[in-house]
Amino acid sequence: MIKVLCITSMVLGLLMVVVFGIDLAIGLPFGRPSVGLGACFIAGGFILAYMGWALQREMG
Repeated sequence: MIKVLCITSMVLGLLMVVVFGIDLAIGLPFGRPSVGLGACFIAGGFILAYMGWALQREMG
């Protein structure tokens, strides 16, 4: 079960990076409300993906 949660967190983190990266680049799907907000969400996505990756490495 923990392995599934690790993989899910990595996928969701990378999905956040992609979605908010596209939003910063071309303004879709959210219409680029704030560059700082988008950058913070991208950083959060990277942190989430890294934490899932590090936990999976530690677990097995």
